[in-house]
Amino acid sequence: MRRYLIFVAAGLSLLMSSVDGTVVAVALPNLIEDLGTNVLWAAWTISIYFIAITMAMPMAGNLSDRFGRKNVFLISLILFTGSSLACALAPDIHTLIAFRFIQGIGGACFLPTAAGMVSDHFPDHRERAIGLFTSIFPIGGVIGPNLGGWIVSHYSWRYVFYINVPVGIGLMVLITMLLKPSRVSSRHHLDLAGAFFMSGAILFLMFGLNLIGETSSFRSFLFAVLFMVLSSSSLFLFLRQEKKAPNPILDMALLRSRPFLAANVLNMVIGAGAWGILSFIPLYATSVHKLSTLLSGMILTPRSLGMIFASAVTSFLLRRWGYRWPMVWGLGMISFSTILLGEGVPLARMMGIRWGTAELLSFLILFSGIGSGIAFPAANNACIELLPDKVATIVGLRGMFRTVGAALGVSLITFALHLSSNPNTGFRITFMACGLAILFTIPLVFLMPAGKKAWG
Repeated sequence: MRRYLIFVAAGLSLLMSSVDGTVVAVALPNLIEDLGTNVLWAAWTISIYFIAITMAMPMAGNLSDRFGRKNVFLISLILFTGSSLACALAPDIHTLIAFRFIQGIGGACFLPTAAGMVSDHFPDHRERAIGLFTSIFPIGGVIGPNLGGWIVSHYSWRYVFYINVPVGIGLMVLITMLLKPSRVSSRHHLDLAGAFFMSGAILFLMFGLNLIGETSSFRSFLFAVLFMVLSSSSLFLFLRQEKKAPNPILDMALLRSRPFLAANVLNMVIGAGAWGILSFIPLYATSVHKLSTLLSGMILTPRSLGMIFASAVTSFLLRRWGYRWPMVWGLGMISFSTILLGEGVPLARMMGIRWGTAELLSFLILFSGIGSGIAFPAANNACIELLPDKVATIVGLRGMFRTVGAALGVSLITFALHLSSNPNTGFRITFMACGLAILFTIPLVFLMPAGKKAWG
């Protein structure tokens, strides 16, 4: 019974993280107006969270494997809950961005540590447990947009951060009561330099894109070039650091493995194309289709419901299906629905379909959610097959690549929207580019593990 309660507690941590991400996406239009900022800076509240997770998650997975799940998880819960309160009280956009960064560091351990906890307590049914665990995450996608849309419509975007505080405190109590302390092993060296250079590469790239998008002056262009050079230099230093670090964030030997490289290139594209796009759906609904804030949150609900159902079904059938074909089917559905998001409403009108705009968008988002529910459990388990004895570490690396893609995707999408002549054109270009990027990465699936009983 205790292990099922631990499963619930681990799932609740993902639920809180999921609610937070979707709530911020719904609050974005109101946040821009209330803090007197623009889409370039407002989008930093999303991308900086991804960057913080990218920076901290690999180390969190490493620490979780070596120093025990309980201590690492509790410290991160304290950081996440405290910074959520600080975000709610932020007086300006720059303060909000800073505390969102701390919030991301606090939440970085949720996925790798919780996955490790589930794997530890369900060793004989790991594939099914991890798949069901993944299906918990979209529940936040149901709660977050609807609750967030209602809160923002009736109160303020600040209250979307307040909701994390009681949930975080409750999780601290549950984990303290349920999880036994792990025996602490010898203290290994942490690759702080690697994390610093990796974060610098992403941050400097985003600063450069911001400068190019905000102004066309020659001085700003020179600074943008400087930031791009600093980004490239940081990437070079990161790769060099990883070759000599005793305990690197990214083992360079893994990059010489085609399955590992294929899996994480795919993870980056999924992060940019799926997570990045999801962050902008409410803004797309309000700015292009003039839907209300409440309705812009509600149209995200079908995606989460479809993902929950498909993920649960897929998790039970993975041993029969294997990993590859569910990934192919799911990614194809995500790609198709993403392309149609920009073209589907006018196309439906041309075909004489009389559905309302909200209904059409909801259907496309549902289709994407079903695709995600089919693809993600298979992709998650395929990544774990690469290093089955280091579950938290490999989940941390998978999450790192996915959040790197999400951070870069948010920046590039924001850049495209800011430079477009109008929101409609910007979103059409964005949806087409992201959908095609996902489609073109599908062949990488066949370089990844097929699954123990793929053809049995």
